[in-house]
Amino acid sequence: MSFIFFINLLEKTKMKNFIVILLLIVASNTVNGADKYDNGKLIFTDGTSRVGWVETSMGDDYINFKSSKTAEPEKVPAEKIKTIVYLNDDGKTTEIEYDRIKVYLGWKQTRISDFGWYQVVERGIATLYVKGTTMQGSIYNPNSVAGFQDYFIIRADEPAAKMIANIAGANNNQTYRAKAPLYFADYPELAKKIETKEYTWKDLLTSVKEYNTWAASKKKK
Repeated sequence: MSFIFFINLLEKTKMKNFIVILLLIVASNTVNGADKYDNGKLIFTDGTSRVGWVETSMGDDYINFKSSKTAEPEKVPAEKIKTIVYLNDDGKTTEIEYDRIKVYLGWKQTRISDFGWYQVVERGIATLYVKGTTMQGSIYNPNSVAGFQDYFIIRADEPAAKMIANIAGANNNQTYRAKAPLYFADYPELAKKIETKEYTWKDLLTSVKEYNTWAASKKKK
């Protein structure tokens, strides 16, 4: 299940359904396993690419890649890869994409992380990413699973992506209302919609699309 589908679904569901959807995604990712390969493509920083079978467990140092399903895996240095594209069963159309980027850390967003893999939600003048985190078990309920989704956004000329929303099942609007208007400050009408709660965290994807449409129209002038 892609996160583009996930966000669109959130816009149509009530909050009580959110946790159920999130846990289904977590369970799906767990079933995939650490050593699974999927049809995919590596896009390198020099603009070249390779199509084959890409390991779904993405390492920070290297990515395991096979030229065919039965070929021996080779370790491709992560620093040479810009984007990992996982393909649908037809081997041609994109299912999920991950970019290797840096993000700003913490609430004040003054420090920058090392490179990591972040899933593309919406590409554009400002590209939206998501990073999922799961916390499993406690001494009281070792079988419980909690999921958190952190959303980041970046323009092409920026050194790192900035956090724009957190989805964790409670207070989901806090980060979006605080950070999104700052990021979209060059488009005051959009920033105001967020500040006045006309747009909430459920409108995250809508707001990014609206911003990109506005920014693209400005570039044409």
